[in-house]
Amino acid sequence: MRRFAGVALSLGAGLAAAMLTRTPAAAPAAAAPSARTVRIGLIGSLFRDTSAPMVKVMLTPFKELMESQTGVRSDLVVVKSVDGLGRQLDDKEVELGVFHGFEFAWARQAHADLKPLLIAVNHQPFLRACLVVRRDSKAESFADLKGKKLALHFRSREHSVLYLERRCVPPATAPSAFYGAVDTPANAEDALHDVVDGVDDAAVVDAADLAQFQTDKPGRAAKLKILQQSEAFPSAVVAYHKGALDQADLDRFRDGMIAAKSNRQGKELMTLCRITSFEAVPDDYEQMLRDIARAYPPPAPK
Repeated sequence: MRRFAGVALSLGAGLAAAMLTRTPAAAPAAAAPSARTVRIGLIGSLFRDTSAPMVKVMLTPFKELMESQTGVRSDLVVVKSVDGLGRQLDDKEVELGVFHGFEFAWARQAHADLKPLLIAVNHQPFLRACLVVRRDSKAESFADLKGKKLALHFRSREHSVLYLERRCVPPATAPSAFYGAVDTPANAEDALHDVVDGVDDAAVVDAADLAQFQTDKPGRAAKLKILQQSEAFPSAVVAYHKGALDQADLDRFRDGMIAAKSNRQGKELMTLCRITSFEAVPDDYEQMLRDIARAYPPPAPK
């Protein structure tokens, strides 16, 4: 099964597209410049199965977005592991870190002084994954799909992959060992069409993608049903270590990124990254982190 470019922020190919194909956009109102450079670590799962040269291409528009919105110069580094990024934040090797929400919950277990600064939202401040089958399917749970064909589309979001691995197979069983085949359609829409058409027996998709399919293709969507769905996953987060940055820099970065939804360039880049906005951390985010860490404990060290 192939996973691609991490996807809660969905930087991956979306950022490559932002760099290579976007049309010129009017520059946002410039933030007041800052003399300092902020070092930002991005969790490696955002760039899964991506070559080092392509990662460099992908980082360029993300850096542009942050600097144009905040007025703060940035150095970006990709950090391979959750614990590695947590340690670099603790040791102030980087001053901000970008995590998938559930990975941030894992990092907090070992690095208690990490704090969320803002979240990256795709329409709503949480994520869900769904296991979808045809409406006429006789399956009552994933167990009834043993040996059947499953679709997990290219560039599936990381929480969808985790949900498949933890909730849609028996414990300690790889999806490839449980399902007859795991297909990788180009996108969520294609995966859902394949279920409707009987090419695949089921698909794991993000709930927001399913909702979009229901809006765009209501007749086709009526032939599908959700067999089971995940818990609420916390959205991706930009985090910091307490004391690593002064409050003025934290405020500059948070307020600038939240304002990205109000200008053309920011909206264009966020759309390509499958983000609708950066938002302030919601009041229930801490509880969501605790809940998801209990529901999906971190993997055992290898």
